[in-house]
Parts: sequence; C-alpha cells; structure tokens
Amino acid sequence: MPSDKITLLVGSREITGWTGASIEMAIDQVADAFSLTVPFDPERSDLRAAFRPFSYQTVKLYVGDDILLTGRIEKVEPKIDAGERTVTVQGRSLPGALVDCAIRGPLEWSGMRIADIAINVCLPFGVSVRYDNNSKPIELARAGYGQTAAAFLMSVASPRNFFLNSSYEGQLVISSGSELTKRAVVAALVEGEHPLLGVAASFDGTRRFSTYEVATQFAGVADIVGSVEDATMPVFEKKRIYRPHLASVPEAFVDEETETTEPAVTARQSRIEAIAASISVAVSVSGWRRPDGKRWAERQMVTLRAPGAMLYTERKWLIAGLSLKLDAATGETCDMRLVLPETYAWRVPEVLPWE
Repeated sequence: MPSDKITLLVGSREITGWTGASIEMAIDQVADAFSLTVPFDPERSDLRAAFRPFSYQTVKLYVGDDILLTGRIEKVEPKIDAGERTVTVQGRSLPGALVDCAIRGPLEWSGMRIADIAINVCLPFGVSVRYDNNSKPIELARAGYGQTAAAFLMSVASPRNFFLNSSYEGQLVISSGSELTKRAVVAALVEGEHPLLGVAASFDGTRRFSTYEVATQFAGVADIVGSVEDATMPVFEKKRIYRPHLASVPEAFVDEETETTEPAVTARQSRIEAIAASISVAVSVSGWRRPDGKRWAERQMVTLRAPGAMLYTERKWLIAGLSLKLDAATGETCDMRLVLPETYAWRVPEVLPWE
C-alpha cells in the first residue's frame, strides 16, 4: 500500500510530522484548500521562516508521492495550550487569489471564448489556465467594477455549464459539466461494508418548484423567455402541487452541447439546479484510498446503496467534493459530497435513489 505521509514543500524546505490535516478539493469551487497542524518549536529557524506571518509562501502539498495542491500559505495560527505549542497553517491553491481580489483593468470582452477571457483575467495574478473544453465565442461579457475575478468568471461559465476548479499544479481549470457524466465507476459503496463509515442524506422540499419561469425585463415589463414544469413533483387531487419559481435574468442562454436556441434553456437550467440543490448526500469512508489502492479524488464516479439513509436503489453518484482528514483519534478518513451525475448534463435523473 502506498504511503500517505503528508509533506508540505515550502521553498526548499520539506515539512512533515503533521498531527492534524484537512485537504479539501471540489469540481465546483475555484480554489482547493488545506489546513495543517504541527508541533511548533520557536527555536527551529526553518519553521520560523516557513510560517512567517503574511509572507504568502508558495507551497506544494504532497500525500506520499502524489502532489495534491500548489498554492500559498494564507493564514498562520500559533497556539500555546497547557504548555503544548502547535501551529496551524491554512492556504489555498493559486487560484485562491481570484476569489478574494477584484479585476483591475478592462471590464469588457467581446467575441471571446471563456478560456480566452479567463487567460486575460488571470494573467495579472500569475495564474495559468487549463481548459478541458471550451465554449463558443461570447458576444459580450462584462464585469462589474469591484467584482472579484472568480465571481465574474463563474457568472460567465456557470450558465454555459462550465465549472471552474484547480489543477494539482495550481492552474485554473475549466471543465464541461456534460463530460463529467461519462466517467467510469471506480468503487461500489454499500451500507455495512468496508470502507463505508457513514452516510447522511437530505431531501429538501423548499428547494423544489412545480414551474420554473424566467424573463428578461425592459421598462418594468417582464418578457418571458422560458417556462418548464417539473414532472417529478407530486400530484394531489389531479393537480400538481403549486410552487412557482419566477426569476429575472439579463439574457437567455443557449445549450451549447445541443446547439439549441429555444428560449426555455435558461428555465431548464433553473429546474436542474433546483433538483441538484434539493438532494444532499454526504458519505464518510475509512482511509484516503479506494479499495483498489488508488487515492480518492473529486470527479470520480461511485455507486452507492444505503437503505438506512433512504437510498434504496443502487445507482451512480459523482464525487463533487471531498475532504481528506487526519485526526489523532480517528486516523485517516475521507468525507465526500455526492451529486447525481445527470444534473451536470442538465438532465432530470431517470432513476431516483429513494424509489
């Protein structure tokens, strides 16, 4: 079995011996994050230099021989408790600066693809861009003054079913939601069987609606550009439960995969986003590696069956985010956030796990 020793490379310094760790990665957040705790000896010049406050040290984080993150130390928390000295360091991958900082410079881009816009926005931050897929040219993309780089890029990418996340090398990665649904299953998780430790599910009816209607607005008058029903909502006395959701949008977007121009695309997107938001499934497994010995990671596909969490039907789930944790009491565990993969392709799931 490969070693899971955590090594933080700060410049040329290799720091090990961590007593606590949390490493978080996700396909739908711009930056990955880490929090590491280690005994602190103020007489050690290497630790004082590596963890100097507000130095924004560039780091590489390894688990065994695998690099998980390239980023910066952003927060340092030394602590003395009952004579024991520790220091906790926190940071994010290099795209983390895009989350905090505003765009300073041009705020409009016309006739450019998402990746080209991202390259221009990320250049001053020293963040390179990798795109697994690219969009068609966008007629006009406009950022607001003071808007953060990440918020602007997400406002351009999300309606076109693209996600922004980080590579292990610290790049901003642009991924297609539709491509995520095509991945092969890497493991089967079953209640009561190793390595599954726990499952928590939530089915939130406040996030679901019977009708999704979107409209642009001009001079105070709504111009409806799309309306769809959610056929999976229950029917009482021959009438579907009445829960309308109306939203004003600046423009109606086109489904670039099918190249359809029907205006209901934006309404269908709202419906799928609501279905995805209403179903929350979190699982915890023992260790940081799959049964086949490879490391757990976001973007991987698993099957899950957990009747105790009302997930009666075994079906595919996509790992949207995970947290690798190290704790003195529980050892190595991995918490995962699972999402129905069809929602990433803007499709209503055909097989519902609670049926």
